[in-house]
Amino acid sequence: MQKFLRAVAGVICGYILMVVLITLVQETWFGGVAWGRTPIGTLTIAGFITSVAAAVGSIAATAISRPTGRLAALIMSCVVVVETTVLVLTGKVTGPLWFDVVAAVSLIVAILLGAELFLRSGRSPGRR
Repeated sequence: MQKFLRAVAGVICGYILMVVLITLVQETWFGGVAWGRTPIGTLTIAGFITSVAAAVGSIAATAISRPTGRLAALIMSCVVVVETTVLVLTGKVTGPLWFDVVAAVSLIVAILLGAELFLRSGRSPGRR
């Protein structure tokens, strides 16, 4: 039960941290980024920093839920898929579908990479 609670806490804390950092990057630092109204160079930089934010959230999630290894990152990735699907289906996003899919995939890759970096860094007690 303790592992389950740690995994849940890790996912919640990591996802909240990721969302806060992404909001800081996209809305505060860059004044809101969107396909068609933001220059491609700005989109590229914001996209990279957004991926870093996703990795940081995943590192936090993995650190909190460390006995479960990559589970928190996998759950966070699934949440990104569900969230992106809902946003696309409800018309809450303004860019072309390929743009939103690429954005979601980049978040998922960053989430998985963040977890892997944490687990391989030697900070995880499960590493041998």
